[in-house]
Amino acid sequence: MGQNLSSAPGGSATTTARAGPEPAPEGSAVRSSVPYTLTAFAYLVIITAGGLPTPLYVIYQKEWGFSSGILTVIFAVYAAGLVLMLLLFGRLSDRVGRRPVLILGILVAVASTVVFLLASNVDWLIAARVLSGMSVGLCANTASAALTDFEPTGNRSRAALMVAVITAVGVGVGPFYAGFLAQYAPDPLTLSFWVLLGLLVLALVAVFGIRVGPRESTVPSGPTHRFVRVPSDIRPVFALAALAAVIGFALAGIFSGVSPSFLSQDLKITNHAISGATVLLTFGCAAIAPLVVRDLSQRRMLRMGAACVPVGLALIIAAVWTGAAAPFFVGTVVCGSAFGICLRGGVGLLNQVAPVGERGEVFSAFFVAAYLGLSVPVVGLGVMADAVGLPVAALILGVVISLLSIPLLLPGRGPPAPEYTVTAGPSGTQGLREAPPPGGTS
Repeated sequence: MGQNLSSAPGGSATTTARAGPEPAPEGSAVRSSVPYTLTAFAYLVIITAGGLPTPLYVIYQKEWGFSSGILTVIFAVYAAGLVLMLLLFGRLSDRVGRRPVLILGILVAVASTVVFLLASNVDWLIAARVLSGMSVGLCANTASAALTDFEPTGNRSRAALMVAVITAVGVGVGPFYAGFLAQYAPDPLTLSFWVLLGLLVLALVAVFGIRVGPRESTVPSGPTHRFVRVPSDIRPVFALAALAAVIGFALAGIFSGVSPSFLSQDLKITNHAISGATVLLTFGCAAIAPLVVRDLSQRRMLRMGAACVPVGLALIIAAVWTGAAAPFFVGTVVCGSAFGICLRGGVGLLNQVAPVGERGEVFSAFFVAAYLGLSVPVVGLGVMADAVGLPVAALILGVVISLLSIPLLLPGRGPPAPEYTVTAGPSGTQGLREAPPPGGTS
């Protein structure tokens, strides 16, 4: 690694180095792991809360007698609330700090949970899902940026792995435990939310316990509610990362749309716990796969994830057309793994290039792409299934998503490693400070 050493005022020296993504934080070799651990726990609870109601929709529908079209609306308003928060307040944590935004997001999740507990008709359900989407929209990008900020050794690759694993585990655990309680415990529409409320209180206590200084942001105060934007010099890399997010979350969306109908109609499985366990299998694979490939470069991860996409989709579509269980469960494993690897590779790319003071905003744009990738296919699948049937609708979407994965398969170099400036003063102390990316950030 080449270094450019020059004299600095006051007898200090400055070294500019092209470094990998694992520097020690400024002024210290290793930070406390407490903020990192507490943030990880809070993020896990929020992601779990977002997916928890999924297996309960069938029970709501049976009790209140609303149509499948209303189910689509319930899903759509969740996505709308989430994306709106990301677009309008994606840079908020860069301006006021990670901790206050996490606290706000958890409080919104508490409000959503209370509305679920009080719900007596579909209007309450829609309101609860809007609030749930808003809470995830406030916390997803903030927690992802905070995990990168707080990683004890400054290892961005490890932080990216943590984001991917928590996202996958949370999305899977929520439906699993809600489905399990709905099947085997009393009060299926309330018990899981009481448990969630207790977890949210613990998450709130955890975030209040984060102590990293009065403000984590490195950017001067400014508007917090503009639409998110990506610095021009990292947009090519961002586009690749966002495409990976779209494809990964689209796989999750297709599975979420196909799975309930396939299990109940083709396999005659109506047990809520088994349905939840199937979701857990998908996202369990999504959590394990990034651990298996963690030593690969980001671009090789994306190519591997993209290569799994058409294989997994072909297996799921074959199951829908034939009614066979084997290709469905094998496809579940492959699609889940592809989701996890694509998410890990995309987050890893962003961690390599996102400017420190705009990290929250960049992650907001990333998650806007991700959750549009999740929601649009589900809504499209529902609309097309009504028109041409589920097998044909799944085939059409499978072909489209497979074609979208082609750019990720193309060979290409990863982004340049970020630059860091090492400063050494007269006292002999050293710090490692990230240099601004070439070309500015506007």
